[in-house]
Amino acid sequence: MQNDTRKSSTVTLNDVPKVDEDVTLTEDQRIELKEAFSLFEGKGKGKINVRDLGALLRCLGWNPSERDMEEAKRELEVNTRGHIPFADIERYVARRGGIYWDNNDEEDILTAFQALDRNGCGKIKVDDFKHFMMTMGEQMSQEEVEELVECTTKESERGVIDYKDLVKAVKHIPT
Repeated sequence: MQNDTRKSSTVTLNDVPKVDEDVTLTEDQRIELKEAFSLFEGKGKGKINVRDLGALLRCLGWNPSERDMEEAKRELEVNTRGHIPFADIERYVARRGGIYWDNNDEEDILTAFQALDRNGCGKIKVDDFKHFMMTMGEQMSQEEVEELVECTTKESERGVIDYKDLVKAVKHIPT
């Protein structure tokens, strides 16, 4: 008789049940994860600091609570220096149901930009914004990004964007 050590149904991040280990992401989801991971990856070493895990997950459309984050940190292979390799994060994301797309309401857009707001002050660096918009998801051209920056930056704050103003500006762009 084999001893099954797996838990039958542990509920974690966003109440998504744990599924079998052999679940994988689609190729598009894997590309999206790699792009988001690269925003936090230090020097191309294939790992991120555990303190960036929450921001990475928010980039993927998740909204983890503090409890979810503690659970994730326990489950993931965090090395002694506080880093998590890409492969572990990929398996974790796949087990939790993948990447959530088609979240277009204002709150979800704000959450995505909050991932770039390293200081939690409601503003992001223009350079970070440009990089994000020209390399992630549905990529924008440099001209399109410059137009958004012009609509949202104030004379007194040329190096940063208040992302709440950005969301308002984006809502008024004709599709």
